[in-house]
Amino acid sequence: MGLPKIPIRFWIAVMVFASAYITYTTRSNMSISITSMVARSKSNPIPECKRNGTLDAGKNQTFKQLANYGPRYDWDEHIQGFILGSYFWGYVISSAPGGFIAEWLGPFNTILYSQLITAIFNSLCVWAAQWNFGALIFCRFMVGLMAGAVYPACHCLISRWAPPAERGKFVSALMGNTLGTCLSWTLVGAITAAAGWDWGFHFLTVQIGVFCAVFWLVAADSPDDHRWISEEEKQFIKSSQAKTVSKEKAVPPYLKIFTSLPFWALCVCHFGNLWGLYLQITGVPKFMVEVVGFNIRASGGLASLPHLLRLFMGIGYGYVSDLIKSKKLMSTTLTRKSFILFSHIIPGILLMCMTLVKCNHVGAVLILILSMSINGAAVVTNLQNAQDLSPNFAGTLFGIISLIGGTTGFITPAVTGALMKDNNGIHEWSQNFIIGGSVYVACGLFFILFGTSDIQPWNEKKGDEKMDEEMVALKDMHPKDQKETSDNVHLNR
Repeated sequence: MGLPKIPIRFWIAVMVFASAYITYTTRSNMSISITSMVARSKSNPIPECKRNGTLDAGKNQTFKQLANYGPRYDWDEHIQGFILGSYFWGYVISSAPGGFIAEWLGPFNTILYSQLITAIFNSLCVWAAQWNFGALIFCRFMVGLMAGAVYPACHCLISRWAPPAERGKFVSALMGNTLGTCLSWTLVGAITAAAGWDWGFHFLTVQIGVFCAVFWLVAADSPDDHRWISEEEKQFIKSSQAKTVSKEKAVPPYLKIFTSLPFWALCVCHFGNLWGLYLQITGVPKFMVEVVGFNIRASGGLASLPHLLRLFMGIGYGYVSDLIKSKKLMSTTLTRKSFILFSHIIPGILLMCMTLVKCNHVGAVLILILSMSINGAAVVTNLQNAQDLSPNFAGTLFGIISLIGGTTGFITPAVTGALMKDNNGIHEWSQNFIIGGSVYVACGLFFILFGTSDIQPWNEKKGDEKMDEEMVALKDMHPKDQKETSDNVHLNR
């Protein structure tokens, strides 16, 4: 007996994982590379938790001998901020139209060409830096502009390929972003030390090239377009989706979307999750370095551990949600709302508990690890709900909520800066953590009150046949029953 054949949709899920991974390597690499590109070292005051009466004034400033990893540039903190922020300007601009583009041109073309253009501008960053920092800002803006369309396109790809009973596994593949963050810290740092900061960029370009070649061979817009898929698997996917997904091109019903309470419940849920997540990723390490005096990023695997645990927990949550669906242990809506406890409520409470750790770096590290790993449940809540509400326009929905949620990338640093304006101490950071935790919890509660997994009337595209109740009911069936029931429905007609 031969080995069981791996279904094509498994490889599509792998490509979704790889797309998210690739996107986050080019998102994260600049924060690593820029430390090897600037000519001036930053002076750091003694952290509040390390101050005592025996320190002399000369120890209030520390300077490091800069290693020779290539040309260094005289960029002040203001210019560095523009360079680091330019990616997010592009990302926010393209997020909302990214879903419409993917639904119109197809997710295959959107992902493939976005990544190819990203590869070009990623390597151009090396020569742009040598020319002028403005040119580097433009290149990073273009990288972000391309990345903004990838995530909505991935959701579009998932909606066309994922049987409803396997949607949790597909969406959990988006956790490839956490692996991208972890490995970019390690790989870019190691390559920079070995070959210079320019190869920190070029290595990622080569990686993108390999991805694009594999993606071109393996992926397709839908089961109907795939070259190698079996007729049996194609029919299984189509019948299980119960005509909720159409390839017909259509302008998204924006008015109906923006007047839909379930959509706004999802939007608020996503906004709160990103606020808390960005505060954990950027704020907690900053607090630990500048106030507690403990550099988690310099402590070996501790920097990567929260992200890796979030990756594994997210994949696990996806499998559990699919199991709940297949066993019919609870409704899909109740599943989404139950997992808000793990994606929002508990992480929010843990974030507020950061006010209790004071100068205890062990407590701070444990809270960061617990909060981020538990937050992997986002794959069941805000990352998956767009697929529930409208499989036809899942890319559009995710693009819109990414645009609105992406503003937290600007808001959280602004709130942090305002609170730390006069003093960077425990009291100010406690206020920051309470605000962040409160947003986390409040947005989760809003979804519990107003969210749903019911497919919305505006999912139907003009010209499609109207779905009857028998076909809609298929989406909650056990996968073994889906094809048989679908066939019976067609026969009865």
